[in-house]
Amino acid sequence: MIILNYNIEKHNEEFAQFSELCKQGKQPRIQMSIASNPRMILMDDKLNTDNVTFRQYFENPETMIEIQCQFQEYSLNNLVWDKYMGVNENTRYHIYDDWQNIFEPAWFGCEIAYNGKNEPSTYHMINEDNKYKIFDNGLIDPFNEVSQKTFKYLEFFQNKAKEGYTWNGIPIYASNSFGMGTDGPMTVACSLYGATEFCMDLYDDTEFALALLDYIVENEINRIKTLRKHFGITEMPDSMGFADDSIALLSKADYIKYILPCHKKLLSSLSTMKNPNGIHLCGDAVRHFKTIRDELNVRSFDTGFPVNHGELVRDIGENVFIYGGPHVQILLYGTEDDVRKETKRILEDVLPCKNFLIKEANNLSPCTPPENLIAMYETVKEYGNYYV
Repeated sequence: MIILNYNIEKHNEEFAQFSELCKQGKQPRIQMSIASNPRMILMDDKLNTDNVTFRQYFENPETMIEIQCQFQEYSLNNLVWDKYMGVNENTRYHIYDDWQNIFEPAWFGCEIAYNGKNEPSTYHMINEDNKYKIFDNGLIDPFNEVSQKTFKYLEFFQNKAKEGYTWNGIPIYASNSFGMGTDGPMTVACSLYGATEFCMDLYDDTEFALALLDYIVENEINRIKTLRKHFGITEMPDSMGFADDSIALLSKADYIKYILPCHKKLLSSLSTMKNPNGIHLCGDAVRHFKTIRDELNVRSFDTGFPVNHGELVRDIGENVFIYGGPHVQILLYGTEDDVRKETKRILEDVLPCKNFLIKEANNLSPCTPPENLIAMYETVKEYGNYYV
């Protein structure tokens, strides 16, 4: 699927040179990356010509394969950043269990809310009348119904790969594990109960809110440890990455009081913490970064928005890596000139820092014009140089 008028051969030659310099420790400029996923196909009417819904995508593993292949083909040929583009004899499409952002709340027991071709969500399972009943369940079976469905999908994907399945001549390979990440205890609590309700209970019914957080953390630890053991993965790695977008709702003091202990328990139970950890945080959570850096040994922050990138990289320290960049709405709705100006502004703000990677903030929106990514990339190559 080639939609874009772009010289892929020239791009790959330039990227090969850039990669070689990086390997030699001579990276000449800021690197660019883009995070995106199959919703780029599902939510774009021009690409989703069969009108596949998220329900169909979730309920049919063959459909999941097809959409993921279509997305990867589209990305390789149309989304421009620091990567090899196009397909060749070594290309294989990676197929994996993709439940977007609803795996964890669904695993905890929330019902999935389908919204056609729009992103799915989940219904809250806790309300004011039943909220203490959740503790009656004790530890959730790591191999519950949601996990069993995922096991079946992975087996289906692996069998398809063994059978020689191809998409437009490109073979696939399949993941062999799942369920070992977490969206974070506060974010899960907001999914189970509602963000407003949970935040209010932090103050109005603190006992319940803290008990819910502990319940979530205990279950996350149990699920991740059990699945690591099942898949033959190191049960206590030296570091881990996690997320908790909802802490952007809290003051610095309340994060330290209510959520930081949960994060400490999560990381200390699931890693040795000998090596630096990483975290993904959408929204304006910068006020928490120094606390997270110092208390959790986090040295990699995938930021959201709004973020003052220059102030952040200067304040957080040289040994901390920051991911950030133009707001996804600028990339989606802005002109190419808008994208160039915003990209240039951010680059000038962070240079000469070498611990910054520029990307979208945060996760590329469906229907984003590929030309805007080219405008961003060309601006990075022109204005992102460490040495003038």
